[in-house]
Amino acid sequence: MLFNSLHFFIFAPIVIAVYFALPWRWQRWWLLITSLYFYAAFDPPFTLLLLFSVVVTYVCVYLMQRARRPGLRKAWLWAGIFANLALLYVFKFMDFSFDLWNRILGLEACDPLYAASAGAVLPMGISFFTLQAIGYAIDVYRRDITGEGSVFHFGLFESFFPQLVAGPIMRARDLLYQFEESHRFRFDDFRFGIGLIVAGLFKKTMVADPIGVVIDPVFANPGAYSSGALWGAVYLHALQIYGDFAGYTDVAIGVARIMGFRIPENFRRPFFSLSMTELWGRWHISLSTWLRDYVYIPLGGNRVSVPRTYFNLFITMFVSGVWHGAGLNYILWGLMHATFVIVEKYLGGVAVVRNFFKERVPALFKIAYSFTIFSFALFFFRARPLPDSGSAADSAFFMIDRALSFDGGKSLAIPAGVTLGIAILLLAEAAIERKQDLFDRVWKNDVAFWTISAAIFAYCALIYSSTASAPFVYFQF
Repeated sequence: MLFNSLHFFIFAPIVIAVYFALPWRWQRWWLLITSLYFYAAFDPPFTLLLLFSVVVTYVCVYLMQRARRPGLRKAWLWAGIFANLALLYVFKFMDFSFDLWNRILGLEACDPLYAASAGAVLPMGISFFTLQAIGYAIDVYRRDITGEGSVFHFGLFESFFPQLVAGPIMRARDLLYQFEESHRFRFDDFRFGIGLIVAGLFKKTMVADPIGVVIDPVFANPGAYSSGALWGAVYLHALQIYGDFAGYTDVAIGVARIMGFRIPENFRRPFFSLSMTELWGRWHISLSTWLRDYVYIPLGGNRVSVPRTYFNLFITMFVSGVWHGAGLNYILWGLMHATFVIVEKYLGGVAVVRNFFKERVPALFKIAYSFTIFSFALFFFRARPLPDSGSAADSAFFMIDRALSFDGGKSLAIPAGVTLGIAILLLAEAAIERKQDLFDRVWKNDVAFWTISAAIFAYCALIYSSTASAPFVYFQF
């Protein structure tokens, strides 16, 4: 079910109330049952895929821990990894690989070697819970943690509903032990959780969704809009996808916190970053650290030669692009980020350049630079196949060419409500970034806190009861 729906507004309070009413030994069972229900609300048959990942990963890790020979341990590790990657391939990448096969060989539908599309539907959250399972198996293999003895407890770890379908991607060491603890209602956790939920609903409902209404027509028919409109749309899309994804994780962390669970932050005000490297350290932190620990470091990280370090960075960002979607446009998006991260790392090693940027270049310019590069790359990220432009990658290049050509066309009309929502979001984040004490004083004021919270909850309940909720952007990944 969607966080931004009346269904969830009813579901979450019931789950939380019953959770605290139950004795400790039944709390975990309740969370497992409700988590599976939460996932089944999207499409019941897909719950079997989640259970497949849970059972296969658990069995492979169980056998891996009992294997005496190193080769056998590694074989069971790869069996668990392969099973989860197979899920990803079948439902996310199979049709793309078929299309690539046909393109490379120039095959038509009448050719005997032509691979027809399977028409697989992408299950919600599959990119998240499979990575979580893979990370767990690798951690046990490395002996960083001990494997969970109960398949039901491991199933709860992988299916825990607040972060199930769009993260954060949890590590076993950060969450599994929390299921062994008894959680009682604490007002401090409740207040903190409500604050995060309110922030998340504001980002999603009052920033991301209204921006989508403004920019969707532009990306659906970019040839009809001016260069300025395309630039405006891609900048707004950066704010939209941030409000959407960060909004989801705020709600996820907030709901979990009310029940006493600590989930690490997934975004740390990325648009105040002074470089692309820093931005990636603040954006989708759980994925960035997952890629660091399970891709970049195993490749050698920065413990190898400088050229090899650059290659490792390149591969890591390439994997990030592939993870986000099955398409050349996502690969190009990842490679564009890889290029800037590598260039920054190289220039950071040149003392004259490093000192110049550190001492002479204003922070505002650095922020504008990182935000512009991030936004420009979204021409690839947001691109979809259009009737007149071919593939999604072709659409991206068409939009980039038009954005850089100063062509005329329709302008972009931004309603005052959208501008106000963006202004509030950026001012609040600027206060947290630069004036944390001032922000805390305002937010800790009970009158301000509960008035704002009640107003946002009431507004969202009204919206969700009268209109169809817009799905979260990252559900498609």
